[in-house]
Amino acid sequence: MSDQLGIRIPEGASDRRSGYKTGQRYDTGLLAFVLPSEDAERYTGRLIRSGTEMIGNVHPEEKDYRPAAAFGHLGLPEPETLVQGLRKASLCPDDLASPEGKYLQRCVDLFAHEFTPGTTRIYVRSTIEPSITPPPASSAP
Repeated sequence: MSDQLGIRIPEGASDRRSGYKTGQRYDTGLLAFVLPSEDAERYTGRLIRSGTEMIGNVHPEEKDYRPAAAFGHLGLPEPETLVQGLRKASLCPDDLASPEGKYLQRCVDLFAHEFTPGTTRIYVRSTIEPSITPPPASSAP
């Protein structure tokens, strides 16, 4: 999934999870991984254009929120329901010449959630045109 989205996962990332949902109109790719918060800050800083800041979730969704492609299927809370420690941004590859952004293949919603002090989960969700061949299923946990 990281190749499909053009999101490089840092080597030190743990708890890597991904999913792909085929929809009637659009497909959706999901990607999540955990980094130490300092590494997550450096990572998002290398992905987002200089001068752009991720924003907090000032209008969270209710706890029973179910998007078309839910991180709940990966055993994770939906990032749109989180407030404390959550920052978010939307990115598109058009003219995104940041160090990591140059690899981006699709528009993505990016969430960084410091769920415990010093530990941050990165969430990525992207809408994918259905003409794209879905990635092969993985047997990895």
